Amino acid sequence: MKQNTKKHSLLLALPVLAALVFGTIGTSNAFAEDASFGIVPDIVSLEKTDAFLDVSSESPVDKAVVQFRGGTDGWAIIGGQAYDSKIGITGKAVHQGNGVWKVKSIADIAVENRHATLELKGKAVDGKLRLHGTGTLDGGEPFRIILRGHYAPIYDQPGDFVLDWSMAKIQNMQNGFRIPLTQDGVVHVEPVMSVEELDSLESEISIEE
Repeated sequence: MKQNTKKHSLLLALPVLAALVFGTIGTSNAFAEDASFGIVPDIVSLEKTDAFLDVSSESPVDKAVVQFRGGTDGWAIIGGQAYDSKIGITGKAVHQGNGVWKVKSIADIAVENRHATLELKGKAVDGKLRLHGTGTLDGGEPFRIILRGHYAPIYDQPGDFVLDWSMAKIQNMQNGFRIPLTQDGVVHVEPVMSVEELDSLESEISIEE
């Protein structure tokens, strides 16, 4: 009987011990500058910067503007099966201050043998990108697309950014059918040097909050 009591006490103590051990691990900063794990190179700064603004620092205009091109590829999940899908994007981003960029892009979307070209609008801020738009598939079905993800400059590749859509979906506007997407890729970003092009772009871009 005493042996059973000891086993019971040990079972009650295990969750407490686990909480103490893993709680300590969870609250530690593994990416601190003095971390001894050797994961973070010594030459890398851990402070976040406005990477788009860094790219446009040579622009002669007062308000920074960058243009980008590239895309992502991956999979579209339809009926529990994965189909090849791609999103090519070409556009511009205008700096609004405080790290906020308004983005306008033309997107070429392909899911298996279906294609569409549409305009996307949205915002980029602090490494996060949100785009949305509506269009028509080549079969005539109206749809909308919502893209949310993260971007970051690739080390030692000036102007190249990795882009990952952490939440992406296509929705058929007629029947409400939704297709989730899993995609990532690379885009190249460079400054826009034309003042006239900046004025024209600012007048065109309007973002739905």
